[in-house]
This record gives sequence, C-alpha cells and structure tokens, in this order.
Amino acid sequence: MAIIVTYDGVQDSRDLITYSDIPNILKIKDTGAGRRTTLSLRFVNDLNAVTSADSQWWITVFGETITNVIDPKNAVSKNFYVAPYNGNNNSTAASVCRALRNCSTIAANFNVLNYGDYVNLEAKAIGPIPTDYNTNIQVGALGYIAFEGHEGSAESRLYGSKVDVEIYAGVDASLSNYVTTLEKNYYGDNVSFNLSPVLNSISKIGEAQPYIFKMSTISQTGDWALLGESNINYTTVGYMVNQGYKYNLATSNTVIAQNMSRGENKDTYNRSTLYIYEPTLPISFYTKDSTIKSFLIQYLDSSYNVITATTLGITTQGTENLLNDAEFQLNVNDLRRAFYVDLTFSDTGNKVRYNVIKPLKMTEYCQRIYFRNSYGGVSFFDFTGQKSETRDLEVATYQKNIFDYYTDPMNELEKVYDNEVKYTVTLKSHLIEKDGKYIFNDMLQSPELWVIRNSEKYAIILDSISVDETTNNDIYEATVKYHYSQEPSLI
Repeated sequence: MAIIVTYDGVQDSRDLITYSDIPNILKIKDTGAGRRTTLSLRFVNDLNAVTSADSQWWITVFGETITNVIDPKNAVSKNFYVAPYNGNNNSTAASVCRALRNCSTIAANFNVLNYGDYVNLEAKAIGPIPTDYNTNIQVGALGYIAFEGHEGSAESRLYGSKVDVEIYAGVDASLSNYVTTLEKNYYGDNVSFNLSPVLNSISKIGEAQPYIFKMSTISQTGDWALLGESNINYTTVGYMVNQGYKYNLATSNTVIAQNMSRGENKDTYNRSTLYIYEPTLPISFYTKDSTIKSFLIQYLDSSYNVITATTLGITTQGTENLLNDAEFQLNVNDLRRAFYVDLTFSDTGNKVRYNVIKPLKMTEYCQRIYFRNSYGGVSFFDFTGQKSETRDLEVATYQKNIFDYYTDPMNELEKVYDNEVKYTVTLKSHLIEKDGKYIFNDMLQSPELWVIRNSEKYAIILDSISVDETTNNDIYEATVKYHYSQEPSLI
C-alpha cells in the first residue's frame, strides 16, 4: 500500500516549467484495497396485508425516504407502488428500485440494481459508508421486508479523508509565500486537482516564478497528516498550441523558449520556418545558471556555407528568474549577403535557423511585430509587404440650449463633447512557405504584442489574422490587422 503522486503525468516532478493557460493536473492515488458497502432489501409474502398507523408505508435508507402510493401512475420520483401479490413481489421490488434511484444522495454513492424480489445497493467506492435504514413495514425473514448487508472496509490512508493541497509562490512553504488551499474529499480511485487557475494568479508575463505545493489529509476523526511536499517547479504565462510541449524542464543548460516543432522538417534544426529581415535578433531561453552564456551567430549563403561568424555572450539571471530575454545586434552587411542566419547555444549545441527574407514582392518599409509565444518567450515576425493605416473617428455630441439660439454669436446647436480615434494598421507578409505559417497561430493567442515606433515600445491589440494560400501550391501570404492600445495622437 502506497501513496502515488503524479504532476502533469510525471511521478517525480521537479524543475518543471509549467504554463498557466495549460491544465496542470496533480493526481493523488492510494494503492490500498478493500471491499464495498452493500445492502440488500428483499420483499417477501403479501405486502398488501401490512398495516400501519397512517396507512402509508415508508423506507428510509442513507437518510433518504421513499413512500408508497395507491395508484401506480403516481409511482414517480421518490414514490413506489406495492403491486398485488401473485406469488412474488418482483413488480414491487422494481418500483422500489426506481424510487431509490431518484434519491440524489443514494444515486451519488450507490449503484442500485433489481433482481427478482431483491433490491441491491452497492457502494461506488470501497470503504465504510454508514447505511442506516428504517421502515414501518414489518421487518423479518418471515415478515414482509428483509434487510441484509455488510459494511465496507478500506486499507487506504486516504479513504474518507479530506485531501488538502497548499500552494506557495516561492521556494519554501513560508507564511509570506502562501497563496491558497485546494480541498477535495477522497472516496477511492484517485483525487485530481487542476492547479492552473491558481498558477494563473501568480504567473507573470516574461518571468518564471518558482512555486511548491504541500499535500496533507484530514481524517474523519480530525487527524491531520502530511502526505508530502513537491519539489520546486516554475510557472509562466504560456498557452497550448498544436505539436507543442505541455511543459518544459529547467536545467543548467539553455532551453529555448519557442515552439519550433511544427512543420514538415525542412532541416535538422527547426521544423517551423522562421524569417528575419531587420538586423536585430531577439531570443528567449530558460536556464538555472547565473553565468555568462555564449552564443554563436553564423551567416550562411544559399548552399549553407558559412560566410562569417561571431560569438556573443549574455549574463543570465539564474534562479531568481529562469526566463531570459536577449537581443543580438546583427551585422547589416553580412545579413543582406546571407540567405540563412543560424543561432547556436554553445553549451548544448542546439541551433535555431532563420531564413533571411528575400521577398518576391515587398516595399522598402518593414514593420516587425513582437509577441510573447506559447512558451513564454519573445518571438517576432518581419512584415515586408504592403502596409495601410486607417483612422476611424467616433464622435459623441450634445445639443446646446435652444433658448440661446439668437444670442449666441456662433450659429451652432450641436456640439462635440467627445471623440475617439481608432488607429488601425494592416500589414501583409512576404510570400511564405507552408511551414512558415505556424508562427501566426502563436501570435493569434498571445497575451502581449507590441511594435517599436520612434524607439518606443507600444502595445497593440490584434483585430484579425488571415493566412491565405496563393495560386501557387504551398505558398502563402499573411495579413494582420491591429490597432494601438493607446491614443494614436500620442504616437
């Protein structure tokens, strides 16, 4: 007999990077066995000969009471009908079975079945359940109703207990780190908790917050027992995408905070096709180390030959915040000569490849949209197609006092008291390959998007995204519409 705890499907969970918008499931299970509580009611002899003070018969089981009716048409809900005795009471037993099934407490805890003149109740879970029963029908083996059964038993530490999970936003279970307690009753099999609603309240965009949880039980007699305490895990704002990991593992090595697994595996580095045009390269990664990480940037020609290469270093934040945002300045001349840019994490050899945009149709203008991706890191897309801007004006007016019509020097009755401008931008991408469209699924769900205007960072709100296939198979063009979250007059 043992307590088995799994978190996100991992039994020994530690250093997990979990995402607040993906279900994070904690399951607690006791391998102990036992038997179920059962109760059997048998109706014998002619029940129509039964007499009672109020001429109405009742049976109380598990705190629920059912009563008889004279007309079988009224045998609904918690009412049963005593059929005429014809050598057996099968019809009466069937009516009692239906009445017991209509009792919510009984239905929640027991399976109720009918066999001949028997009505059998079997608990849905192992362990003792009080089955007090009473009736004003004569009781006894030779009488009119007979009860028999046995109380269940459980070899489980959890059965009948309340299971508590306390969540702490930090590396230890101190009072200052306490967030909340989740509680459920345990009745066998396993008890499950979704921690995501709680983690969503402590997660921050661009940060990986440490957290732990403690598990305990409170028995029916009020005894408290500690089941265990989790290892340190980390939460950040992230969301579900197709072919994406539901969590990542934090190590001292770098873990790329970007989903590149979607696509048809065009090369050995990332299956999704990524593009770059502007000479800056943002990248996000997780690491537990507080040290200087080295990155190798290589510029490649169309045959994947290295034109030139450079090594850059970034000082990481360590355990205070595992999520690191970096931005590398690229050489403009080398970028324009290159067809590909490879970014290699020196400590792991993991590589990210970007296709340098050589668009068939483009303008001289380029607009980059940054956003937080499904793994909590920074991603981007450079739009080099057509750009259009519209300003929609919403005006609210009021009518001036009409009695001032002849004395006011301005010929005016309707006056503006408020106006609102919605500044909408429409961007088109260059022609992209099929594997390059997946990044727009991330962009559509992102909780934070922004652009850089005049060296200032401005939040934007998406209005729509469409990715349409052109007349050429597997060649696509994306269109993005957004507006600024701030008054455009301030931009």
